[in-house]
Amino acid sequence: MLDFIQRDPCQNQDLSNFINGSCSPLIQDIKSKRARNLLRGISDPTNFSITKTALSKIKNSCDYSDYKKAVTYVRTNKFFKDNLVGQLNNCFCPKGLPESIIYTLKEICQQIENNSNQLVKITEKAISLLSHLKNNEFNEALDCCHTLIDEGGVSIFLIRKLSFITNRYQALEIDDKKILEKIDNLKIRINISNASFIEEAVTQLSNLRTAHLAVHKRINDIKDDRPFVNIAKSFIKPIPSDEDEFIRTLNGYYSFSLFDAFLYIQITNSMNLPFIAPYYIFKKYLQALYDDISRVDFSPEKMYLSIDENTGYYYLRECFLFPEQSNALKFLSIHGHYYTDWKNTPSLTPFAKNNIENYFNGISRLEHICCTEMDNVEVNYHKYDKKHCGMLENSTALIHILNKNEGDIGKDEEVLFVKLMSFTRDIGEICKNEYLERIADSAEDLSLKLVARCLVSINNKKQYAEYEFRSITQEYCLTKFNGNLNELLKHLFEVSPAVAEHFILNCNETFLSTLFHLMDKPVDALKVRADMLHWFGEVTHDERYIDRAKTLRIDIQVNKEKGTIDDSRIYVDSFKFTQWFEDNMVSKLTMTLDNLILSKNKSLVLDWDKKNSSIGSLDSVIEHLLACYHEFCANSIFGIASYLGRRIRHGTFGGTAITEVSDLAKNKEYLHLFDDRDFKLKFDTWLRNYELMIEDLVKTSLQIKSRKKPNGLITTEIDSAIKKQHANQLMYEILSVYSSRTGVLRLPIVIMDYCWRLAESDLRIIRNFLSEKKATHAVFSYTPKNISTFRKREYSKFTQEINLVTSKKFRLMSSWFNKPSYASPSTDIYLLFRAVVSEIKESVSHFTPCIALDERSFLITGGTYYVIYDALYVLIHNAARHGKQNGRILFDVSNHEDRNALKIKLCTELPSVAELHLAQGKIEKALGDADDNAHVVEGNSGIKKLKKMERDGSISNIKFFTNELDLLLSFEFIFELNSRGKYENIDN
Repeated sequence: MLDFIQRDPCQNQDLSNFINGSCSPLIQDIKSKRARNLLRGISDPTNFSITKTALSKIKNSCDYSDYKKAVTYVRTNKFFKDNLVGQLNNCFCPKGLPESIIYTLKEICQQIENNSNQLVKITEKAISLLSHLKNNEFNEALDCCHTLIDEGGVSIFLIRKLSFITNRYQALEIDDKKILEKIDNLKIRINISNASFIEEAVTQLSNLRTAHLAVHKRINDIKDDRPFVNIAKSFIKPIPSDEDEFIRTLNGYYSFSLFDAFLYIQITNSMNLPFIAPYYIFKKYLQALYDDISRVDFSPEKMYLSIDENTGYYYLRECFLFPEQSNALKFLSIHGHYYTDWKNTPSLTPFAKNNIENYFNGISRLEHICCTEMDNVEVNYHKYDKKHCGMLENSTALIHILNKNEGDIGKDEEVLFVKLMSFTRDIGEICKNEYLERIADSAEDLSLKLVARCLVSINNKKQYAEYEFRSITQEYCLTKFNGNLNELLKHLFEVSPAVAEHFILNCNETFLSTLFHLMDKPVDALKVRADMLHWFGEVTHDERYIDRAKTLRIDIQVNKEKGTIDDSRIYVDSFKFTQWFEDNMVSKLTMTLDNLILSKNKSLVLDWDKKNSSIGSLDSVIEHLLACYHEFCANSIFGIASYLGRRIRHGTFGGTAITEVSDLAKNKEYLHLFDDRDFKLKFDTWLRNYELMIEDLVKTSLQIKSRKKPNGLITTEIDSAIKKQHANQLMYEILSVYSSRTGVLRLPIVIMDYCWRLAESDLRIIRNFLSEKKATHAVFSYTPKNISTFRKREYSKFTQEINLVTSKKFRLMSSWFNKPSYASPSTDIYLLFRAVVSEIKESVSHFTPCIALDERSFLITGGTYYVIYDALYVLIHNAARHGKQNGRILFDVSNHEDRNALKIKLCTELPSVAELHLAQGKIEKALGDADDNAHVVEGNSGIKKLKKMERDGSISNIKFFTNELDLLLSFEFIFELNSRGKYENIDN
C-alpha cells in the first residue's frame, strides 16, 4: 500500500527520456541480459505478434520484475508507439496482452507522476468534453473527442462517453444523422475493433433494449482473469471487495491507458475503502482537474425526454458510463447492490453500507413503500422518497426490507406484498430464493403463497419447485374458484396485473397438463391455456395473446380431425416447440436481433464455440439460438429426447431388435439343431453378445449427449463443420426473415427447420453407427464339422433366416432415425377446412353437409393460417345457419397467378332461388355497412367480420356471386402468404 510518493519522478533518468513530464525506463534498468536482448531483437516495433512473442519469452524465462519492466519499456518508448500492445497514452485502442500483469499501486502511481504533464492535457480535454455532454451539445462533444484523441486520450473513458452519446441519440429521439456518422468515424479512427469486448460490454449494459440482468449474469459468469474481463466486471461492481480485486481491476484499466488507471484510483479513493491507503497526487493542478470532473453532473431531466416510473431504472443502467460523478456513483452503489442477479450479489463494503443505510433510513415495513400509481416521479440520489419514487427505487426498497428481515414479513403485510408486484420489477431475479421460499412456506394468504411460488419458479427449475407451484395452484383454484383457472387468473389480475402476467407465462401447456386435479384429459390443458391467453389479451388489449389463443384452438381442432401423430420416425412436436419458443425465447431473441441490426456490423464473425465467453449482441443471438437447439433435442416433453424415451427407454427398440431373433431359435423346425452342444454354445454366445450390443445401444449411444450420457450420438452443440455451415445459414436466414414484416411470426418456423438440418447430421451418424453394429454383431455364422450334406443345409437355412431377420430389423430401426416429412409447423388447408366443418357440426346439430374433397391436399407452412380458419368459419357458419342443411359445400384452393398468395373459393348450396336472393340481399347490405361492431372472436360472426378482415389486411379481394341454376352462393378471396393483417406492425 502507498501513503505518499516523495521522490523525484524522473530521478536517475536521462534528460532525453524526460520530455513533457513523461519518462521511459532505460533498457539498462532491466537486470536480465536475455530480456534486454529479446527486446533489442524486435525487428519491427510496429509488429504486434513479434513484440508479444518476445515479451512472452521474457515472461517464461526471466524474473517477473524484469518482465514487468520489459512491458513498461514497450509501453513508454515512442519506438513502439504504433504497436497494438499499446502505450500508456494512446491514439488508438490497444489490443493489450492476453494475460493480466500485476503492477503494485505504488508502481502505477509512479507512472502517473512521471506522466503528469500529459495527463493534465488529457484531463483538460476530458473536462471540455463533459461540459458539452452535460448540456446535450453532442456535435461539439464529438469534436472534443477528436482533440482528446490528439492528446493520446483514447481510453475506456472515451468509449463510455461515445456510448453515452449514442444512447442520447435514441432516448432524446434526435434527428441528426451526422451525429451517428461522427460516432462511426471516431470508432474507425481509434480502431475500436481492437477492444470489441469492452465496446460490447459497454453497449450491452447501457442499452435499454437488452435484458440487463441477463447481461450481468453473463459477465459475472466469465471465469478467466483477462484484463478486459476485470474492467467489464467493474462496470457492474464499481466497489472492490478487497485489495486483490482492487489491484486486478486497476491493472485492467492500466493495461488500456494510464488515464483510466488515474480515474479508477481517484474513484476508489473517494470510497474510503479500508484496504486502500489514501493516495495524494503531488501535482495539485491535476488533482484539481479531477475534482472538476467529479462535479460535472449528468441530470436525468436532460438525459431523457421525460421522467416516469422507469427513468430510475434507465439511469441506473447508464451510471457506470460516468462513475466519476459523485451522484452517479452513489446511486450505482445503492441500487446496483440490490438490483443484480441474486446469486452474484456483491459483498457489502463500508462505503456501500453507509450509502444504503442513509438512503433507506426508516424504511423497515412494506407500508413504507409506494403501492399506488407513480406520479410526479423523481430520480432520488440521496434518500428513498415514497411520494416521488419509481419502479427501481421501489424494487430495491423491497429487497432491502426482505434482506433486513431475512424474508420474514408480517401477517398483516401479506396482501400488500402481492399488490407491490405491480409497483416493482424483476423481484424473482433479484431476491434471494431462500427468502421467497420462506415467504411461500409461512404465508397464510393463498394469493401470496401462489405469488411467492411463481417468483421462485423463475430461477429454480428443479422438480420440487415445480411441484410446490403446481400444488398451490391447484389448492387455490379448487378452494376459491371451483377449479376454474380462468377465474383465478381474473382474480390475480384484479390484485396485480403484473402477477397475472407472470402467472399466465408460467401456465404453459406442459405445466397445465400436470394439474391432474383440474385437467381430466391432456387436451383440456390446451383449451384452458387458450381461454387464459384470450382473456388476458382482451383485458390488456394485447393482440399477440389473442393471436396465440386462436392458434391453440385451431390446432386442437386440426389434431382432433387428423387423429394421432405418426410415430414411425423420430419426432419433435412442432406445436409445443413453437409454444415454448413464444413463452421463453421470442422476447429475448427479438431484442438481441434488434440490437444486432442497430449495431450496423458490416461483417458477422460467427463463433458457435464461445459458450458465454463474450457479451456482444451477435454473441447473444448465438446463445439464444443454441438454447433453441438444446430444447429441440433435449426437451423431454416435446424434443427428440421425448421420442427417444418412447422408442428407446420404454423398450420398443430392444423388443424390435431381439424378440423375433430369440423366438426363431425356439421354432420347432430348428429345435433339434440345438442338440448339437457346439452349435448351441456358439449361438447362445452370439445371442448374448447381440443382446448386450442392443442394450449398450439403448443405454449409451441412442441418447442425447450430456454429462450423464457422454457417449450419446445426438449432441446439442454445433460440433462439426456441416453443423456450423447450417448454423451460419440459419443466422443469415433469420436476419433476412426478421427484416421483413412477417419476421416475428416466422422465426419459430425458420429455427425449427434449421434445427432439423442440424440434427440430420447426427441422425446420419446414428444410421451409419447402426450399420456398423449390424455388420459386427448382427451376423451369425456357423460351419458344422463332419456331418451330412442334408444337416449342413439345415444349419445354413437357420443361419440365413437369422441374418435375414436381423437385417430387416436393423433396416427398420435405422428408418426411425430419419427426419419426418411433417417436420415444420404446417397444416393442410383442406384439413383446416374439414376441421372447421367438424367444429361447426358440434354447435349446429342439424348441419350435415355433403362434401366431396377426394384426397386433395394443399400444404401451408407458418403460423398465420388462423386467418384462413377465421374466414372459413364465418362462411361455413353462415351456411350452417341459413343454407341447405344437407346441401353441398364446394371448396377449392389454388396459387395466385401474379403474386405470393392463394386464391380460396367456397360455394354453399341454398334450399331455393328465393332463399338465394334473400341471402344475396343480406350479404350486399352487410358488405356495405360499417364493420365497427363486427365480432373479433370466432363464434356467431357474420359477413361484417369478413369485411373487417379485409380492411385489416388479413385477406383481400373479397368477391361473391350466385348461381341460380345450381342454387350455389360462392365466395372468393385472396390470402397473402406473407400476410400478418392487423399484427403487421409488431416488428416495430
